[in-house]
Amino acid sequence: MQKQKLFFALIVLILAGAGAALAMTAQEVLQKVEDRYIGNTSKANVQMDIVDKSGNVRERKMTISRRKADANNKDNFIHFVAPPDIRNTTYLVNEKNRDRQKWIYLSAFKKTRKIVAEDYGLAFVSSDFTYENMDEIRADDYVASDLKEEKYNGMDVYTLTAVKKDQNTSYSKIVLKVCKNSFTILYTEMYDKKEPDKLVKVMTAEDLETIQNIVTPKKVTMKDLSKGTHTVLTTAKIVYDLPLPDEEFSQRNMEK
Repeated sequence: MQKQKLFFALIVLILAGAGAALAMTAQEVLQKVEDRYIGNTSKANVQMDIVDKSGNVRERKMTISRRKADANNKDNFIHFVAPPDIRNTTYLVNEKNRDRQKWIYLSAFKKTRKIVAEDYGLAFVSSDFTYENMDEIRADDYVASDLKEEKYNGMDVYTLTAVKKDQNTSYSKIVLKVCKNSFTILYTEMYDKKEPDKLVKVMTAEDLETIQNIVTPKKVTMKDLSKGTHTVLTTAKIVYDLPLPDEEFSQRNMEK
């Protein structure tokens, strides 16, 4: 009997150790977010609604093109198609060997401007998104901690805190809720850099739809809590893994 008890105790210890080995860290969850497959390319038709604190709405329409050669080399191109006052404004991000270069072409001024680190906190085309908010998560830019397993809107999620390693940020920390099944970010809290405990922005991803086997949030909302404003991005159509020419992601294409 004593041997049997010892045997079962050893089994419990082995299983407990295996469970601990399989558990992920906060940093590993963040890496899974970065590595999530969202197609080698994609092209989307998106509406941007900018809502002021009185509820007045400014509508904008754009196409967003994206491609990813590998984890270190990516490109994004945004082309506004309406209304007339912003039509043909474009935004380009080229990332080569983890080095991001960003430019915006303002059609009203017929001028292309490079976006530098000091601009990251500025509003992107007068919306509640900043240039920093437009960036995709890169796990090695952050130190992640405080991993929890919770429920959010009926879904199993990982909740974690991430602090950016460099100073090119407006936030002391961000808190993420990540879907355990797809590693899609569903909810993000952003805390002020000057007042570390002050929650200043909240971003939510909703209306999840599986398109070409890729979980796709059709609606993303950014709320600026200090201004009482918010911006909604609604995807009307998106296609993944379609051929896109190199020219689409070039500076020459910005002013066409």
